Amino acid sequence: MTTSEPWTAIPDGWPAVPPEVVEQAKRQAHIALASDGERRAADRLARFYDTESNYAGASFADLEPNHWTEVTATDLHATSLLSINVGPQATRRLLGPGTHRRAVLRELRTLPDRDLAEADALTLAAMDRFYRAVKATISSTAARDPNPWVTASKLCARKRPDLFPVRDRNVCTHLGILKLNDVRADWQVFRAVIQDSEMRQVLDSLPSQTRNVAEGRRLALDHSHLRLLDAAIWTYTVWYADES
Repeated sequence: MTTSEPWTAIPDGWPAVPPEVVEQAKRQAHIALASDGERRAADRLARFYDTESNYAGASFADLEPNHWTEVTATDLHATSLLSINVGPQATRRLLGPGTHRRAVLRELRTLPDRDLAEADALTLAAMDRFYRAVKATISSTAARDPNPWVTASKLCARKRPDLFPVRDRNVCTHLGILKLNDVRADWQVFRAVIQDSEMRQVLDSLPSQTRNVAEGRRLALDHSHLRLLDAAIWTYTVWYADES
């Protein structure tokens, strides 16, 4: 699709997301990013990114090595920190020689170096090819979950944390997009949310707010808007689930 604003374009044939769905997602994201009240995002992120805690925030994206063009055992371990089990068959396919690993690495190496907020139609198409290569590699009819979209999403986010959101049922339900049942639609919604100027101002201020409430704890904060948004929504949905 050709447009004067390529960061709003989608590849030909992709479903367009209704504006009301995007607006609902923005409202829900703001709830999770609240800076006041009893559910302040900064308080949650100070716990999530505390290096002495048992949460994954301080390690998921930054655990080394994280090779730009490779998938390694460290990537699988980092992904497992998000309560994901990468099984034996998937591990062999991703790390061992063969057509599955070659397909994943081929698509990984075509991904452009950019943020989701700046993703044009070509970037989205490249994301789709990589995601589907990963998903096909870890899928198995014998697996407990033959449609491992959450695992695929989290492994993709590990490799390009500024580009792929960490999609899971909690986050997608909170944003109101689980019903879309289409990763291509989800990416459009996340892109629109982090492109929003008010949202970017909130996310810009979140690291300093989090450090201010850390009370001497050592934090390893993510840097990208997308990762901070993911963390704020996930902690909101999981930690307050019993109160909903």
